[in-house]
Amino acid sequence: MTVILILLCLAIAGRELYLAFDRRRTAGAPEIADIRTQLAALKGTREELARFRSAERERLERLTAGQERQDESLRAADARIGSLVEQINDRMVPEVNERLTAQQAALERLAGDVSALRAHLVGRLDQAVAASLGAEPADLVAGTLTAAPEDARTALTGPYDRFLERYGLWCELTDQDRYYLSGRSPRGLERDFIELLAVLRGDCRESAAEAGALLDALHGAEEAVVQAGPLLIVRTSGALLCGVLPLAELRLPETAGLLDDPPRAADRLRRLPAARLLDAS
Repeated sequence: MTVILILLCLAIAGRELYLAFDRRRTAGAPEIADIRTQLAALKGTREELARFRSAERERLERLTAGQERQDESLRAADARIGSLVEQINDRMVPEVNERLTAQQAALERLAGDVSALRAHLVGRLDQAVAASLGAEPADLVAGTLTAAPEDARTALTGPYDRFLERYGLWCELTDQDRYYLSGRSPRGLERDFIELLAVLRGDCRESAAEAGALLDALHGAEEAVVQAGPLLIVRTSGALLCGVLPLAELRLPETAGLLDDPPRAADRLRRLPAARLLDAS
């Protein structure tokens, strides 16, 4: 009987413990459910955060790639600009400097021509003033210097200038190949040049050094025409002729045309009287 009572008591105690445990489990179910809900929400937030991080990572990669492409484009643009600057420095700047130098030289020549022209005009006005007071008018004769090739003309300039100085001729003005010479009368030059041909014909070049130097320089030209008043020296491929033209002939238009045609000028000189002609070939 005692054993039965003990077992019965144990059974009752066990039932009470079970009921107590069941009541405790039932009371914690909402909390567990709430925890599960929070865990589910947290899981969703974690997944959303992972998606956000992935999207941001992709966006950052696109921005980085775009920045790299932009940097590459900027480097390419800088390279092209640098290349253009180098081309400008290598090609255009020297050309511009050359043009500026040429323009400066042209301006300087123009300034020199204007100054020479002004000096010539002042001189002519002084002569006109002197003539109005009874002085003899100043004489003016024509001169010419043409030669081919161009370096032959350059070589002739010095001897020609010294020859003019030897006979008292002063260059008032030049216009390309034309010279305007003053200082001697045409009549006096005609007489002196006829005497010069006689001296050269007699091979007395020591007394006509300037004329001899001019003839030597003319031998280096292919074609040339030199004039100093009535004196005309013509160089062709086969001849070197010196002649003193009559003063009356200098006024004829066809005489002026001889200066541009060395062969025709040589033919005209061959028809001069012997006293007015020298073949220095």
